[in-house]
Amino acid sequence: MSRTPMILALAAQLMAGLIVFGGAALLMSTVNFTIPQAVLLAGLLAGQGVLAAILGTRLGLAPWWAAINLVLPGALSVVWLWHVPAWVFLAAFILLLLVFWNAAFGGVPLYLSNNKTKAAINGLLPEKPGLRFVDLGCGMGGPVLYLAARRPDGIFTGIETAPGMFVLSWLRWRFGGLKNAEILYTNIRGHDLGPYDVVYCFLSPVPMPWLFEKARSEMKAGSLFISNSFEVPDNPPDEIIAVDDRRATKLFLWRF
Repeated sequence: MSRTPMILALAAQLMAGLIVFGGAALLMSTVNFTIPQAVLLAGLLAGQGVLAAILGTRLGLAPWWAAINLVLPGALSVVWLWHVPAWVFLAAFILLLLVFWNAAFGGVPLYLSNNKTKAAINGLLPEKPGLRFVDLGCGMGGPVLYLAARRPDGIFTGIETAPGMFVLSWLRWRFGGLKNAEILYTNIRGHDLGPYDVVYCFLSPVPMPWLFEKARSEMKAGSLFISNSFEVPDNPPDEIIAVDDRRATKLFLWRF
C-alpha cells in the first residue's frame, strides 16, 4: 500500500466530518427543532468519531487505528473548549510520534509479544553455547530481556528505530543487569543478519517480503527465522507453532 496509514486516517476523518456535519446542517435547514449547542456539538463529534472508525477499517487500517479515529474529534474539541495551551498538544503529539514512529512512517504498528509467546520462542532456541538471537523491532525489549534471563549461555540483541521505544527498552536493559543482552538503535535494512542463529520479528505484512529475502540471503546454514503472526507471500513456512494465548498467536518458522 503506497498510502500511509496517517493519510488514510485523515481521509476517514474528513469523510466522516463531511457526512455528519453536512447531514446535520441539511437536517436543521429543513426541520424546525432546537437542541442546546453543547449537546449538539458533542453528539456530532461522537458521530464523526464512530463513522471515522468504521470508514478507517473499511479503508484497510489496522484495528488499533479505529480507537484513534474514535476519540480524535472529541479530544480536539476538549483542547479547543478548555483552551489547553498549544504546547501541551504539541508535546502530546511529539510523545505519540516518538512511540509510534514506525507505524507513522514504516507501516509497522507497535506490537508487543506476550509471555506465552516468549516462552514458546524460548522452547525453539537451539541448545548451543554462544547462541546469538536478534529481535527486529524489539519495542519495549520484552523478548530480548526474557530470553537473556533464561539463557545466560546466549547473546541476545534487540533492534529498534522508534526513538521512544528505543529509550524505554535501553533503560530496561541498562538497569536490568543482563550482561548477555544489548539494545541497538539501528535500521533493520542495514543490519547484517549473518551472525545470528535465530532472527525473530513481530512487524506487519508491509516489510515481510523484503525482510524475508534479506534473511534468506544473509543468514547462515542451520539458522532459524521466526515471524510472529505475519506470513511471507509465496514462501510457505517450514513449520507453524500455535501459541495457547488469547489472541491465538501463530509463529511462522523458516529454517535456512
